[in-house]
Parts: sequence; C-alpha cells; structure tokens
Amino acid sequence: MKRDMKRWRKVLGYLVLGVGGAAIFVGISPLFPVFLEAFLAGGALIAAGLWILAGPELRASLRKAISLKASGRAASQHRGDRRPSRVLIDPLLPVRILRLAKAHQGILTVALVAMELSVPLDQAEAGLSECVRAGNALPDYDIAHAHALYRFPEFIEPGSDADSFRGAGSN
Repeated sequence: MKRDMKRWRKVLGYLVLGVGGAAIFVGISPLFPVFLEAFLAGGALIAAGLWILAGPELRASLRKAISLKASGRAASQHRGDRRPSRVLIDPLLPVRILRLAKAHQGILTVALVAMELSVPLDQAEAGLSECVRAGNALPDYDIAHAHALYRFPEFIEPGSDADSFRGAGSN
C-alpha cells in the first residue's frame, strides 16, 4: 500500500509539473493573449509539483529550515555556535560602567568590569563598546600588560598618571 502511495505521488507530481510547463509555454506563445496569468499559474503549478515530488522527509526539513531562519537562529546553528551574533546587554550596564569608571579614576579593562559588575566577559566588552560608541570612553591598549583599556576622560584627574597614560603601561 505504501509503495502504491509513492507511485501515485510521483505520477501526480510529474503530471502537475507537466501542466505547469505547458502553462508557461502558453504564456510564451504569441498565439494566446494570456501572458502574466500563464506565468503565474505555471510557476505555481511547477512549485506544487516539486512540493509533491519532494516527499514528506524533505518537506519536514524545509519547514524546519524556514522556521529556524525566521527565528534568526539558522546562521548561528550552522556555525555550531549557540551564541547570538550580537550580545544583548542590560540597558543600564553602560551607566553602571560609568560609575565604575569614576571609582577607578577613569581607567577600566574588560576583566575589571566583568569582575566588579558580575557580568560575563562578552557583556562587559559590549557595555564598554557602547560607552565608546556614545562618546564617553576612548579605547586604548596597554602594551606592557597586553590588554585593552578604556579611558573615560571626564573621570581622569588633570595632572594624574592616568591623564598622561598613552597605552604604555605606566598606570
């Protein structure tokens, strides 16, 4: 019985494909005044024929792929990566980072922000990047300690070591 169903599915699929091809041929032919309608009907029939021939397994995998794509997870799962491509942070994290910068004389690192505010490293980095984007911080690099620094000029005391800091590790 199952074998007969597969045969009928194939026959029906090829029949619908043939009718779709004939409809497109009618649209191309100058003998018939229907152009757009024939192409639309032919395209729909060809799509239906391919859908019938695809079988339930392929249709199920196509539905799954479409639902993953719609939810925005397809690219990250394809890479084997479970993290979203953009890190979502607490909207108040940049404010907390500004308070921390004031307490630390205007110089912060990703690790310091992560430890002091109890947030993951990627969120700490995203929060510091948001401060840079907003114009509150300047990214810098400490060559001596080999890590990124973020300077917050409004919290650096004039004439302090942090004020003259240029990334050479003199802090």
